[in-house]
Amino acid sequence: MDPARILQIITNSTWMVTKLVGSGPVEFEQSKYVTKVAENTTPDLLLQLTARVQAQGEPVEFRIKEGNKEGLFALGSTSGRLTLLQPLDFEEQEQHELVVEAGAGEARSEARVVVHVVDENDHAPAFPRTLHETQITEEDDRHLPKTILTVTARDGDAGQYGHLQYSLSGDGVYTNGTTPCFAVDPSSGAIHLLRPLDRDPPHGRSQWRLRVRATDGELETTTAVHVNLKDINDNPPFFPVPVVNATISENTPEGASVAQVSATDNDDPREGHNARLVYSLEKNVIDEASGRPIFAVDSEQGLITTALCCLDREKTQRYAIQVVATDGGGLKGTGTVLVEVADVNDVPPRFSKPEWTLDVSESLTPDHVLATLSVVDQDISNNFTFRVVPGSGRGWQMFRVEGRRNGGPGGDLRAVAPLDYENPDHRRGFRFRVQVTDMGESGWQEKYHVDGTWVNLHLVDANDNSPAFNEDQAHLTLAEDTPAGTHLATFTAHDIDGGGSSLVNYTIAPASDPGGRFGVDGSGGVRLAGGLDREAAHNHTILVWAVDDGVPPRTATATLTVNVTDVNDNPPFLAEPREVQVVENADPQVVAEIRLGDLDDWRQGHGPPFTIALDPRAPPHIRTAIKVKFDKRGDEGRGLGVVSTRTALDREERRALLVPLVVGDDGSPPLSTTVTLTLHVADLNDNPMAPAAKTITVHTVQPQSADVPLGRVYVRDPDDWDAAAKTYSWGVRRHPSFTLNTTTGDLAMKPTTKDGRYDLGFRVSDASQGQSGVKANVTVEVKSLSRSDVIGATPLTLAADPYHVVKDGGEEGTSILSQLVVAARAWVQRSSNSPGVGVQVVSVHQLGRQATTSTTSTTLTTSTTPINPATTTAPTPTATRVWLTSSGVVNLHHILLHRREELGQAVGVRITEVGIGACEEAAHGKCEGGCWARASLGGQFTVVDANTSAVVGPWIGVNTGCGCSATTPEDVANICSPDTCLNGGRCVPTATGIRCICPHGTEGSRCKILSRQFEGGGVEGGSGGGAEDKSRGGGWAWVPSVPSCAEIHLSLEFLTQSEDAILLYSGPDHLPPTPETPSDVVALELRGGRPSLLLDLGAGPATLTLNASYSLADHTWHRLDLIWKDELVEMIVDLCSGGSIDGPPTASKYTAHNASATPTPSPPIPPDAHTCRGAARLPHGAHLLNAPQPLQVGGLAHPAPAHGMYGWPEPLLASSLHGCVRNLRINGELVDLGRDVLSHRSVPGCPSVECTSSGLNCGVHGRCQGSPSHLRCECIPGWAGQDCATPTTPTSFLVNSYVKLALSFTPLAYTTTIHLRFRTWRRKGELVVLSSQHGRDTFAVQLIQGRLCVVLQLHPDPPRSLCLTRAQLTDGRWHSVTASRHGSATILTADEGEGDLYNASVSLEGRQLLEVDKQEGVHVGGSPEYMGVSVFKIHGDYHDGCIDDVRISGKSVPLPPAVNSTAWGQASMFKSVERGCGAPSACTNVSCRAPLTCVDTWRSYHCGCGEGRVLSSSRTTCEDENECLWEPCLNGGTCFNKHSAGYACACPSGFSGQHCHLPDVGETSLKLSLGALVAILVWCTFLLLLICAFLLHQHHRRSALRRGMADVKENTMNCKEESSTPCNHTPSLLELKLLKPPKANGQPAWTKNPNIADVDVLQVDAASVTSSTEEQKRGGVASGGGAGHRRKGSASADERNGGSKNGASRGGIGNSPAGDDLRNYAYEGEGSSPGSLSSCLESCSGSAKLLGGFREVAHMLESWDPTGSHSNQSPTTTTKTNGAKDTAPPIKTILCDIHATSGPDGDGVTHTAYPDPLPPPITDGLGTTILPEPMATPIPMPIPEPPRAFKTK
Repeated sequence: MDPARILQIITNSTWMVTKLVGSGPVEFEQSKYVTKVAENTTPDLLLQLTARVQAQGEPVEFRIKEGNKEGLFALGSTSGRLTLLQPLDFEEQEQHELVVEAGAGEARSEARVVVHVVDENDHAPAFPRTLHETQITEEDDRHLPKTILTVTARDGDAGQYGHLQYSLSGDGVYTNGTTPCFAVDPSSGAIHLLRPLDRDPPHGRSQWRLRVRATDGELETTTAVHVNLKDINDNPPFFPVPVVNATISENTPEGASVAQVSATDNDDPREGHNARLVYSLEKNVIDEASGRPIFAVDSEQGLITTALCCLDREKTQRYAIQVVATDGGGLKGTGTVLVEVADVNDVPPRFSKPEWTLDVSESLTPDHVLATLSVVDQDISNNFTFRVVPGSGRGWQMFRVEGRRNGGPGGDLRAVAPLDYENPDHRRGFRFRVQVTDMGESGWQEKYHVDGTWVNLHLVDANDNSPAFNEDQAHLTLAEDTPAGTHLATFTAHDIDGGGSSLVNYTIAPASDPGGRFGVDGSGGVRLAGGLDREAAHNHTILVWAVDDGVPPRTATATLTVNVTDVNDNPPFLAEPREVQVVENADPQVVAEIRLGDLDDWRQGHGPPFTIALDPRAPPHIRTAIKVKFDKRGDEGRGLGVVSTRTALDREERRALLVPLVVGDDGSPPLSTTVTLTLHVADLNDNPMAPAAKTITVHTVQPQSADVPLGRVYVRDPDDWDAAAKTYSWGVRRHPSFTLNTTTGDLAMKPTTKDGRYDLGFRVSDASQGQSGVKANVTVEVKSLSRSDVIGATPLTLAADPYHVVKDGGEEGTSILSQLVVAARAWVQRSSNSPGVGVQVVSVHQLGRQATTSTTSTTLTTSTTPINPATTTAPTPTATRVWLTSSGVVNLHHILLHRREELGQAVGVRITEVGIGACEEAAHGKCEGGCWARASLGGQFTVVDANTSAVVGPWIGVNTGCGCSATTPEDVANICSPDTCLNGGRCVPTATGIRCICPHGTEGSRCKILSRQFEGGGVEGGSGGGAEDKSRGGGWAWVPSVPSCAEIHLSLEFLTQSEDAILLYSGPDHLPPTPETPSDVVALELRGGRPSLLLDLGAGPATLTLNASYSLADHTWHRLDLIWKDELVEMIVDLCSGGSIDGPPTASKYTAHNASATPTPSPPIPPDAHTCRGAARLPHGAHLLNAPQPLQVGGLAHPAPAHGMYGWPEPLLASSLHGCVRNLRINGELVDLGRDVLSHRSVPGCPSVECTSSGLNCGVHGRCQGSPSHLRCECIPGWAGQDCATPTTPTSFLVNSYVKLALSFTPLAYTTTIHLRFRTWRRKGELVVLSSQHGRDTFAVQLIQGRLCVVLQLHPDPPRSLCLTRAQLTDGRWHSVTASRHGSATILTADEGEGDLYNASVSLEGRQLLEVDKQEGVHVGGSPEYMGVSVFKIHGDYHDGCIDDVRISGKSVPLPPAVNSTAWGQASMFKSVERGCGAPSACTNVSCRAPLTCVDTWRSYHCGCGEGRVLSSSRTTCEDENECLWEPCLNGGTCFNKHSAGYACACPSGFSGQHCHLPDVGETSLKLSLGALVAILVWCTFLLLLICAFLLHQHHRRSALRRGMADVKENTMNCKEESSTPCNHTPSLLELKLLKPPKANGQPAWTKNPNIADVDVLQVDAASVTSSTEEQKRGGVASGGGAGHRRKGSASADERNGGSKNGASRGGIGNSPAGDDLRNYAYEGEGSSPGSLSSCLESCSGSAKLLGGFREVAHMLESWDPTGSHSNQSPTTTTKTNGAKDTAPPIKTILCDIHATSGPDGDGVTHTAYPDPLPPPITDGLGTTILPEPMATPIPMPIPEPPRAFKTK
C-alpha cells in the first residue's frame, strides 16, 4: 500500500487498539492504543477505553498502572475515558506511553496507550545580542570573498521549527542586479565580504550598517551588524569651490588678507595625519622688480595674504594663484584664486593734449558735442569732473565741459548758448582753459589730481540763416494775351550769412510752374516767360525760391498769385460727331448733324451763336460730293450744321472724305477756323481680286509645342470688307508643315518646322465676284532663337504704330524695323569691338496689347471694321515695342540705351524708352520688401500683319511682383547660358550643376572681375561711349541698376587722388524730363576728399555729407557703405576703422599696447563716430528707388541733368574719377566690373595696385594686396611659403578635441579678422574663438544647426550672430571662411564671398572694442572648461572634421601636431588632434546596383559611375563622357579626352595650368640707372675683397689652432659635456643673413633698429666655430657651471613636439617658449630671458671680430627692448625661486650651423625657445636652449588624458 495512504488512515483515525490475546474474563478491545495530541493543548478527552467481560453484569474498573508520574493524564475508573489534565510540551517529551489496567473482580487485563505529542511552532528564534560589530580596513581587496563575521540565532523549537534560515539587508546589499558588497550564508549566518569597501565620501561610509534576519519559516528575528572601516589615506584633498574670486585694493600693505580658502579631505581626521591639511602656493606670482612672491598662504588656516606691499592695479589688474592643499600622506589638491585688484584713485588724470585747436560750425546746437577732450588715466575708479576755468580767456563763459555720457575717459565740450558766426564777438574765436580732476567736485583742492589744457575754438560759418524777402506776397490779374517778357513783380531777398556777402540765386519752384510760363532773373524780377491760357489754368500760384550759396543751401519762398482773365482766343471746335460712315454707292442722304463747342468764357460773349459752312477752298471732289446747310436755330439756338451727300460715293476711289468746315463764334472780335469731319465710305464687294505676294518673317523658340499663327493669305483687292466672301485653298501642293483655314485664310505653322525659307502657293476664290483660283504666294522665313537669347532681349519703345514699323517701304526704301536692326547692329559692333556680331528681331507688338492663349495670337492688320459713329473718339497715339537680341552680347541693353538718340535719328522715329522700365511703386504699394519687373516668355505669339509683309514672334511680357528681386527658376539656373560665365569663362555642366572654368585674374563661381580703373577727366560733351569718343570725355562704366528694394546696402572700395569726383550715379539722364520721368536718384560723390550723397526715393531729395577727419583722396583704398531703409539713410566711411581699410594698421590710434611688454596696457580709444558715419532722415513716403537706368560708376556718360528741374539743392559734379573702384556690392552681390561692362576711358583691373609693377611676384597661389605705397603678397587659402607654393597641412579634430594657441602679437582692439579652411559633415561646433580675459567678450566662428555663423559678444551687450542662412557648407568639401569685425560691425564670407556666401551687419552701436587675451583667449575646434587644472568638458566640440590654414588678423598661427609654432603664435595645449585630413574608405561593405559603383566622397559615399563617366542612354552601362565637348581649355588650348576618366589640355605657348588659364610669367628685365650700376659694382668688389681677406685669415688661424690643439683640449670640454655651443666649422660671412621681407602669408619683415643708425636686425644662420683660448676663459663660468645640467634637463625632439615623431600625436603641449612668453608667472628656473646674438658670438664665433664691430651691434640689439617689457631686467638676469639657495644660471639660446652632425647631446635635434614677442623661426639654423638647474620637468611635456597644465616645483 502507498505509504501516503497509510499515513492518511493513521491521521484520520481517532484511536487504534491492539487486542491482547488472552482467555481471561476481562480483556481490552485492543492491546495497544495510539493517539496524537498537539502540544500545549488544553485538558481534553484523548481516548475512550473499552473492555469485554465474560461474566455478565460484572463491573469493570479502569486505572493507569504506569507512565503517569507527572499526573498529566486521568482515566475514568468506570467510564474508561482517558483525558489530558495538563498541556504537553513537545520540546520536553515527544511521546508518552501509559499502561492501563481493566479489572472485573479479580480478573485483570492490561493494554498500552501511546500518546504522540504533535510539535507546534511555539518558540521564536532569538539572537544572543541585538548588535554585532566588526572592523575591517577600507579598500582591502585581498582574499575576496572572505568571512568577516558569523552571527547565530537560537530557536526553542525542536524538529522542523528548530531549523533557521539567515538573510541580509542594509548598506551595500542591492536588489537591482548590482553586485552587492556583502552576503550571508543562509544556514550558518556567516557574513561574507564580496567587494572592497570605501570609507570616505561621497560614495563611501565609515560604518556600513547591516541587518541579519533569522527565521524558522514562521517566526523570525533580526540583529544589527555594524562593519566599521579603518581609514587609509586614499583621498586627496579638494577644494569645494575650485575657483575663488577675491578682490583686494591696490596699495594694500604687506600681510593684508586676500582670501580664505578651505580644502576638504574625506579621509578620517582621527586616523593619523590622513586628513591633516597643509596649504601652499604652487603657482605664485613673482614681482618682476624684486623677484619676491606677491602672495603668501597660511599653511594651516589657508588664509592668503599679500607678501609684499602695495600692489599696483595699473601694472597688473588681476592675478591667478594656484593653491595646493597637501594631506599627511602627501596627496594634493589644487584650487585657483582669482585676485582682482580694486582700483584706488592714485594716478592723476592727464589731458592727451596740452592745447586743443578746434574749428566748430556755428550750426551746432548747445546740446551738441563740439569736441571730446580725451583724458588719460589708468585708474578705473575715477570720478571725472571738468570745469572751464573762470576768467581764463576770451569767451570762457560760453562753454561747459561735462563727463562723457557713456562713461569714457574724456570730457564733452558743449556750448552754453547758441554760437553765431554773425556775432562779431563770436567771429573772433574763443580761448579758454579747461581743467579736470578725477576726484569729483571735492578734488579741485588736490592739485596732484588736477590737470589743465587750453582750448582754442574758431567758429566756422554755417549756412544757418535762410534768405529773407523784403516782400514775400504779390497778387496780379492779367489777361491771357499778356505778351511774354512782361515784368510782373520783383522779390528781393537778403542773406546775413558770410557777413552779409552771401550770394542769393532766384528760381521758380518747378512744381508751381510745370509749364515753364514764368521766369525770374538774378535780381528777383519775375517776368512772363510764356503765354497764358485761361482755358488751361484760370489762376497761377508761383513760388519764387531765393537760394543762398551755402552748403547745404537754404531757401526762402515768396508767393506770386496771378489771376487770368479770358480773351476770345479759341475758335469753335467740332464737338460731335467727328467721324461718320456712309455705304458706298448709296443714294444722297444726310450723314451728320454737326454741333460745335468753344473753350472760351461764354458768359463774356466769347461763344455762340456759331456759324458753320463748307470751306470754299475745299477740294473739288468734296464740293461735288458734299453739301452743308446751316440751321441757326438748331442746337437750342447755338447753331447746327447739316451735312449731306450730293451723289453716290465709291470706296475704291476714296476710302474716306475729309470735309473741311469753316466755323465761327460770336465773340469780340469773332474767331473762325476750319475743322475737319471725317466721312468713312463703307465697303461693298464690288471689285475683283488680283494675284499678290507676301513675305512673313517668323521667330520661334525651340522647343515649340503649339502651332504658330502667321496671319492671313494676301491677295490684292480694292475691297477690304469682303473677307467673309472669300474662300482659300492650297495651290499646286499642300506643305505638311503649314495649315490653312480655308474660310478665313489664316495660315499657321506646325511647331516642328525647321529653320529655312518656305515658298507656299494658294488659291483664293470670291463667289460674289465670280472669281476662283486667284494666285496668292506666301514666302515664310523661319528663324529659331534660343530661350536665353529671347529672355535676354532688350525692348525699344517706338512712337509709331506697329503697321508702319513693319510695313515695307516699297519704292521709298526698307521698313522702319529693318532700318532699326541695321543701325543697332552697327552700334553693337562698334561698342563691343566685334565686327561679326549680329542683331535680330525677336518680337514686335503694340504696347499695351495682350495675347490671350497659347493657341491664339495678337494680329494687327490694315483691315478695318464698321465704325459706330456714336462710339468714336479722338485718335490716340500708339507705340510699338520692338524686342532685339544679340547673341553673346550681355550688355546689349546698355549699348542701345546709350545710343538711343542716334538710333532714333537713324530710323526717323522717336525712341521713348529702352528696357522694360522699373516696377510701378504705386501699383505695388502693399509690397513690403520691394518690387521687381522682368521679361517673361509665354506660349503665345504676336503677329503684325502689314499686307505684303508680316512679322511673327513669341510674346514677351513684363511681369512684376513683390520682393527685393525676381527669383530665377531652378531649371534656368542649372542651364548654361551665354551670361552664366563672365569675362571669357567657360560653362561646364556637371552632375551637381553647372560650374565655370575661369580665366586667370577673374574670381568667384561666375568669373567676375571685381576692380576697374578710371582715367578721370571732365564729363563728356556728347553722348560718349563708342570708339570714336575715346579722345574726349571722362571715364565711366555702366553696371546693372540698383534693385527696387525697401532695404539697400551698397558698398564699394575706391582708390583715388581726385578731391572731387563722381563715384556712383543712377537717375535721370540729360534729356528734358517728361511728366512720366521719375525723379528718383542716388548720387555718391567726393567733394573736397569727403563723401557726399544725394538720394531721392520719389518723395524729395535728401543730402548727406561726412566731414571725415581725413581726406579719402590719399591714393589708398577706402570703403564706403550706404544703407537706406525705413525712410533713413546712413553712410559709413571705412567702417569707422579710422584709416584705409587695406593699409598699415594705425596702431597709435586704436591699438592696445603689447600685453607681453606692458602688463596692463592703456585702454584703446574707439574711433570718433561723428567723423566716420552719418545719417539723414528721408522725406515721408520715400520707400523704393525706382531708377531703372544703369548704375554709372566713376563718372557720367552724358552731361549731368539740370539740378533745378528735379529740385536738387546743387548741381552734380562734372569731374570723373581718376583712380580705381573694386568690390562693388549691392545687397551682398558682387558686381562684375569686367570686360562686358559698357565703359569709356576705363579698363578692368587696377594696374596701380598690381604687385608686378613693384617687382613682386606673388606666384600662382598668391594675390596682391594693399595700396600703391605698401603692396604685399598674400597666399590664397590653403597655401603658404615665400612664393605661396607650399600647401598647408590640415588638422583632423576627433571627439573632445581642441587647440589652445598663444599669440606673440596683440590683435587690434577695434578690428579683428579670422581666416580658415574647414571641411566636415557635422552641423555644429566651434571653429575658432577669440575671447578677452575671463571670456567676457568673444568673437567666434562656429557652425550652428548646419549654418556657418559668426557670433560677437561685447559685454554687457547681448550676443549678436550673423549667419549664412542659405548656404550649405557642411557637405564634406573644403570651404574657405573669412570673418571680420570692425567694432560691432561684422562681415562673414565663405569661398568666393557673394550672394548666399556673404552676409554683413554694419550696426555700430554699443561697445566697439575687443581686447583679445593673447595667452588664454584663442581656441580652435572647441573651448575647454577647466576644473582647477583639469579639462572636463569641451564647449562647442568640433569633431569629425578638419581645419586648415588659420590666420588671425592676417597672421598665420600654428595648427598642431603638424605645426606647433610660427612667428605669430604657439600651440600651448592641444588634445585629440591628428595630422592631415584623411579618412578611411566609406565604400567598405557598400554595394550598389549595377552598373553603378560606390564613389567615396570623404567620409561619405554615393552610387554613381565615377568621375568622367556617365550612364548610357540605355542606363545599363557606364560609359566614358567626352568632356571635351564642353571646350574646357581656354586661350586656344587643345582638349584631349581620356578614356579612363577626365581630360587633358595641351596649352599653347605662354599659358599653362589645367585649363590653360594661367599666363606664364616671363622674365622681366631689371632697368637700373647708371649710378645704381656703379654702386652695385663697387659693393661687389668690396665684398669680394672682404671674403678673400676673411678666408686668408681663417687659413692662418686654423694652422695656429692645429699647432696648439693639445693646449686647447686641456681647457675645452667635449661637446656632449659642456654647456657652450659645439664648434664644428669656421663660419662664412655669407652665413649671416638679413631677415628678408616676406613674400607671402604675413611673415614678419625686417626692420631698422631705431636705436642704431643704419643697422638692420640680423639673424645668425650659422656661427659655430672653435673658440679660442681667450674666449673659453671668458665664458668659463657658464661652461663649467652647466656641465651636468644639460644632460639632466635635456628633452628629445619627440618630447618637445608632443611625443610623436610623425606628428600624429593626439595631445600635448607645443614647443613652449621661454618662461616669460606665455604668462607673467615665474616658473622656478624659467623666468630669465634667453641669450641672443651676443651670447652666440661669444660662445661660437671666435673670429666674429672681423665683422667690424658686429659684436657691439649685437649687444645693443640684445639690450634693446622696443616694448619695454624687460627694462628692469638684463638679458642674463635670473629669478630667485622659493627654496632656491643659489641663483640659477641663465637660459642661453645658442644658434649653430644646420650642417652640424649632432646637437649638444649628439642627438642631432633642434631645441628652440622664443622670447616674447616671438621672433621669426630660424629656418636654416639649429637652435639649442641651455636650461638652468633645477628643472623638474622638461618643457614642453606631453599632456596625459585628460590633459593637465604643466607645473614645476
